[in-house]
Amino acid sequence: MNTQLNSIDLNDDEFVGIEEVPAPWTLNGKGLIVVLRSKADKLLADQRIPLDIRDTLKTPVSVLMYVDYTHSNAGPYKELLYIPGTAQFSNKLGNKRLLTISNIVVSSASSVKNGRINWGIPKNLCSFDLALGPNNTQVVSLHHEGVPQFELAYRGKGFTFPINTGLVPGFMKTLGQRWGGKEFMYSPSAKGKARFANVHVLQNLGNAFPDLEIADVLTALEITQFQMTFPLAEIA
Repeated sequence: MNTQLNSIDLNDDEFVGIEEVPAPWTLNGKGLIVVLRSKADKLLADQRIPLDIRDTLKTPVSVLMYVDYTHSNAGPYKELLYIPGTAQFSNKLGNKRLLTISNIVVSSASSVKNGRINWGIPKNLCSFDLALGPNNTQVVSLHHEGVPQFELAYRGKGFTFPINTGLVPGFMKTLGQRWGGKEFMYSPSAKGKARFANVHVLQNLGNAFPDLEIADVLTALEITQFQMTFPLAEIA
């Protein structure tokens, strides 16, 4: 695997000895959701987003998520993912326009292999370093083979409130992916507690993600605790 983290060029050979862990999965953890103002012309020209997404991408807003899974069916791991908007899927999935993950890195090889197999999620492997900055700022640094990839720093604020995807319309929580010539559709569910957060650093340092700017942050939520279920995907 090279330091460019170009998921288009990767195959699954290096994960051949890792156990398959089928869906559904139940996960617990905490993290951060950052809603960004999208610049469509910039994203459509960014080759770090796969072409089969850019071809039909619509992007009123995009989402960056950092997740620290303290428990999952494949063990604990950390994750950073980017959803640029929605992409058009074929008639095999009902000609639906679905939210889609274009870029994602995780700290666990088991999560890479099983995320691809179960849900077609284009995961790559990356190392995560966590630190506590000034005024209880949470600092997340990503690197691959010693090459910095991303830095994120945030701090939660105010009171917590309950969150539950049961209150979210289906089209806003159903995702589609393409992997290995197949299309996948799945609808995760989650419940937990959250509070608003300030994002102090959001800096892309490598090629794992498209260019993202802290000036484009619309709002952020620190998820202080959650339980999530990733169901069986519909695969076509």
